[in-house]
Amino acid sequence: MKQFEQLKLSGQLPSPRGIALAILEISRRESATLAEIARVVQTDPALSSRLIKLANSASHIARPVVSVQEAVVRQGMNTVRQLALGFSLLDQYRGGACKAFDYQRYWSHSLLMALAMQALGARVHVAATDELFVCGLLAQVGKLALATAYPDEYSAVLAAHHAEPTQALSDHERARLETDHSELGIVMMTDWGLPKVFTGPLSYYENPDLPSYPNDSRSNSLMLMLRLSHHLADLGLAEADERPQLAKEWIEMAIELDLPQEAAGGFIDEVIAGWQAWGELLKIPATALPSFAEVCHGHLAAEEEATEHEAPLRIVVADSNLFTRRKLMAMLADGSEHFIYPAENGNAALALAMEVLPHVIIAHYDLPLLDGIELCQALRATDEGRRMHILLTANDNGEDQLIRAFEAGADGYVPGTISPKGLYTRLQAAHRLVKLQNDWERDRAQLRQIAAELAVANRRLANAALTDLLTGLPNRRSAMDQLEQAWSAASRSGLPLAVMVIDIDHFKSINDTYGHAAGDMVLREAAATLRASARREDCVCRIGGEEFLVICPNTDLKSAMQSAERLRASISAKRIAIGQMDKTITVSIGVAMREPDIIDLDALVSTADQALYAAKDAGRNQICTRQNSP
Repeated sequence: MKQFEQLKLSGQLPSPRGIALAILEISRRESATLAEIARVVQTDPALSSRLIKLANSASHIARPVVSVQEAVVRQGMNTVRQLALGFSLLDQYRGGACKAFDYQRYWSHSLLMALAMQALGARVHVAATDELFVCGLLAQVGKLALATAYPDEYSAVLAAHHAEPTQALSDHERARLETDHSELGIVMMTDWGLPKVFTGPLSYYENPDLPSYPNDSRSNSLMLMLRLSHHLADLGLAEADERPQLAKEWIEMAIELDLPQEAAGGFIDEVIAGWQAWGELLKIPATALPSFAEVCHGHLAAEEEATEHEAPLRIVVADSNLFTRRKLMAMLADGSEHFIYPAENGNAALALAMEVLPHVIIAHYDLPLLDGIELCQALRATDEGRRMHILLTANDNGEDQLIRAFEAGADGYVPGTISPKGLYTRLQAAHRLVKLQNDWERDRAQLRQIAAELAVANRRLANAALTDLLTGLPNRRSAMDQLEQAWSAASRSGLPLAVMVIDIDHFKSINDTYGHAAGDMVLREAAATLRASARREDCVCRIGGEEFLVICPNTDLKSAMQSAERLRASISAKRIAIGQMDKTITVSIGVAMREPDIIDLDALVSTADQALYAAKDAGRNQICTRQNSP
């Protein structure tokens, strides 16, 4: 992208400075270490506190992060570099030369989007939550770049978009600047080292009409998360009367990510609370919002009121004759709650129609600048205009005029001498049209909901393929996927990783003596006990028969052995009712930790397997490892 290279060389684009630039330079060296990064971070108290806060908010480990070194190790070099970059931009560009660009609103929106991405990442495990925070924070950085590089031109772009909001902002940007915020932002983020897995979905999420990724792909999940986070940020910054509708739309969209309606309220309230806390830390405005339940109550109340009473119409009256225009407006206003907008010529009527999107337009046949026929044709050429009920009026009622009016797309013809009753009768057709359009929108919403529920059903089927039906634990396929993720995370962060292979002692004799139904009960009870006794961050899986695998991230060999002993003791203390008697069972456990000579995850599991056989040979009901604890 030549334009990007020119802007970069000219120094016009937003770029990191100070500590963030130093971190960026260090991380590009092959010999860079986390200790070096931590020492640089420590020289900036603001960045240090932000990284520690983020590490604690993203961590599922009970012990809080209290030092910069630990925060840097936990987040990894790439994530720290990206976070430092994002916070550096925030501190530098709180204001600027682009008069029409609201810098504070931009950062408030970006922060809420970042926190929403982080929170969704805790539910949809497609990437580390810290990385998703960065992705959300920088998702709209192209807008900041255009406002910085082209302050006057971008002011004109924003003014044009405000005057013509039905056209996408990116279209206005391309028309004037030959690029758009999405394209420029992606190039900048790529240049800063953000992986393609994050930058790819940015091309799609703002435009739902573009072809998307397959439903089961990681990129599609990220695109849906970006779209949902952006919508939540819009909700957080919306006016009070707009929030109920935005909340309803958010709930419908959330179903695609398997976030049920009953969980939506708590999720949004939690994200908004985090937004306010972070806003105070970063000195960014964060609106105090009512609870999600209160916002939704406003939407339900508005729907109930609309069903009880005939909704008022938005009506544009276009007539160059002041007397007849006021007379018609008075008849429309009498005894009604309609919103009536006057226009004295055809151009004014067209601009007003595009701004307020009226339900009804009553236009005189002989309007100046743009007559009634031309106005009707111009409106019918737009998607919005096709939904409007257009009535033409004239001083005489010639048949030729009537034919031309209907040929131009008018819905009716109003004589200049119409009575209030006749006008009311014609508005009934407009009310019916509005009702039909609302019904159609409801049908579309139901279809979208059905499609979303189908996507959820497909996702649940995919989850079922990763779940052991007997115990409800992740099955072998899922265990290997999760172990691969844990292995990659340990490689990236340098944190330890341990696994346990657990086998129920004398399980074959239980099946032979009491039957397979009793054996199934033993497996279910053992699985439930292991899951309840394991640490919160550990993952317990059934990998076949009476064997289980426990994945222990950020765990050294000594801690893993202590945890294994706790699991063994919990199982041996459990009494299981089989027939008329209570029986106890025992397990043998092999433990292994990732070491330099263990080259891959298969070797790690194999090392734990060997330790399990040693535990069996030593008499069962015990734990064993073939490695030396440091």
